[in-house]
Amino acid sequence: MGSKKEFEEKRRHGTVELPVGLHKVEYPEGTEVIFYLHWHQEFEFLILTEGRVVFTIEGRDYELGAGDGVFINSNLLHSAKTVDGHACSFFAVVFSYEVLEDDIHSSFAKKYIRPVLNGKYLLEEFLPADSKYARHRELPEVSEKKCGLGEFFAGYPKTELSWQQEVVFWLAQIGQCPENELEPYSLLVRSRLLMVWNLMYHHGKKNHKGESEENVSFERLAPVVKYMKDNYAYEITLAELAQMIPMSEGQFCRVFKQNMKMSPMQYLLRYRILQSCRFLQETDKKIGEIANLTGFNNISYFNKVFLKTIGCTPKEYRNSVSY
Repeated sequence: MGSKKEFEEKRRHGTVELPVGLHKVEYPEGTEVIFYLHWHQEFEFLILTEGRVVFTIEGRDYELGAGDGVFINSNLLHSAKTVDGHACSFFAVVFSYEVLEDDIHSSFAKKYIRPVLNGKYLLEEFLPADSKYARHRELPEVSEKKCGLGEFFAGYPKTELSWQQEVVFWLAQIGQCPENELEPYSLLVRSRLLMVWNLMYHHGKKNHKGESEENVSFERLAPVVKYMKDNYAYEITLAELAQMIPMSEGQFCRVFKQNMKMSPMQYLLRYRILQSCRFLQETDKKIGEIANLTGFNNISYFNKVFLKTIGCTPKEYRNSVSY
């Protein structure tokens, strides 16, 4: 097998404002491989809605039936194939930690996100629909139409949903949103993911192997991230950021990407674009002026990065939020 880098999925899911991708996929009978070995920076939940599939995460195999799900942590290699080539379908919710908490250095992220990213806290990977895993306790009435997976829950009394089935239930509500138009449902998406994360976290466990060089890296990066946010309007070079640690530029980039899940320059560009969104919404400043105020000396480059990041031009964005 080649280096892990070969298998990285380069695509980023969702938008800067809502870094969540929803994918609904169907495969006809005769399909063998659903997707080949790959990994990505984001978290992923996948819920099988039809068929049987063998899902592999870093060499760990899980056989999924309809209603079963899996959680894939950031940076883990995974692949999937059908059982006996039967037709299958699933939906996947792929999201950045930023949808839960934008500031990776906050107390919330320090407790609930960073330990998961660093492998110090392990979340369950397999989310079975089998009722033998159920915990007997009262739950709010489940609306099967709303969750879109009514057939998977129909056999279970409403008082016997397991926590794993609750996770699938909340994810299924996201799964009912339009695949390519999540922005109008951003409140629903964020709230359901927080409910899911709460369940997953409270049924996870500490991993005592390999205590934490990463934690040191997070703390060392904090002043760098603050500097970027305080000075985003000015020219910032990779060399001056690396010197703050201090590290070589190559080592700094590796540590930054390992912890922040993007390169230093990608992070800076993203932050600049987010600030430009604020200016577009809250001021009447010209687009060229906003570009200069957010660290872009070239308006054409600003327009290009904005379109790639947000999915529309600055002018279209301003018009869309003017109501």
